[in-house]
Amino acid sequence: MYKLVEKYLNGTCTEIEYLEVVEWMKNPKNDQCFDGTLKEVWLDVYKKDNKIFPDKQLLDYIHHRIALKDQSQRFKNIRLYRQLLGVAAVLIIGLVIHSLFFVQPLSTESITTQNVMVPYGGKTNFMLPDGSVVWLNSGSTFSYPSEFLNKRLVELKGEAYFDVVPGEKPFIVKSSFGEVEVLGTEFNVKAYDGDSFETTLINGSVVFTNKNGKQARLKPGTQVVFDSNIFQIKNVKTELYTSWREGKLIFREEPLQNIITCLERWYNVDIELKGEDIKNLKYTGTIEMETFSEVLELIRITTPIKYSFNKDTRLLTITSD
Repeated sequence: MYKLVEKYLNGTCTEIEYLEVVEWMKNPKNDQCFDGTLKEVWLDVYKKDNKIFPDKQLLDYIHHRIALKDQSQRFKNIRLYRQLLGVAAVLIIGLVIHSLFFVQPLSTESITTQNVMVPYGGKTNFMLPDGSVVWLNSGSTFSYPSEFLNKRLVELKGEAYFDVVPGEKPFIVKSSFGEVEVLGTEFNVKAYDGDSFETTLINGSVVFTNKNGKQARLKPGTQVVFDSNIFQIKNVKTELYTSWREGKLIFREEPLQNIITCLERWYNVDIELKGEDIKNLKYTGTIEMETFSEVLELIRITTPIKYSFNKDTRLLTITSD
């Protein structure tokens, strides 16, 4: 089974081998063997390639998922996650490590495109060729060249925090909403499909230009929000929008609808809110490495909700109490 797991992580499994590995991982009887095999493969990969190094946030995430797996055995309404968490641990390792070093040739032989993909439930950080550092949030994809030429152009779908090294070449974050341009600064960009666009500035100065050419120049402590109906700049507490990179979600009088969207990405779950009134219920609190069941209890204590899990549809439903 070691060889099959190794091929799975490397993306070289045949269709039959892939199904065999997935079925083996889903069987609770193989938990102990699975943990040992995964650790063995991980260590071998680490020894073979000195470019790959253990990422603290990634390891924290794996430990978090293991804790959630143990907790779910006691939390009867969401027993489904016990079957999926073993797969999730392998997926986060396979997708993050493999995608970090996946190379797609560009028009020149010397420059390649690096594609980083983080699935729901994961986070990672890495350094760009110019020394700038990027933190990538759950459900995000990020592309950048192996070498910057006339400009430092990167592409984002999802959410990322940037600590950009100052330089003469402009640093540009391209998304489906528009472009954010800087010379050297710290800022957060949220550009998920189906959600409003946000850029939050911590230090320095940035300019956001949407697809229609409308621009907004930000000062530290301000944020631009843009979707099809609004384009506004406002003063904000930046830690509310950047704490995710430290493993925390901070909410201050946040509508439950927005919180659920974050939790779906954070824990890789499907949640349905029943009723329009419940979507606007406000919640204040901080979530930091709690299991999913603990998060639900924290919200239930301070918010009039109740929840249930349907084993047939595999959906967690939240209703007003």
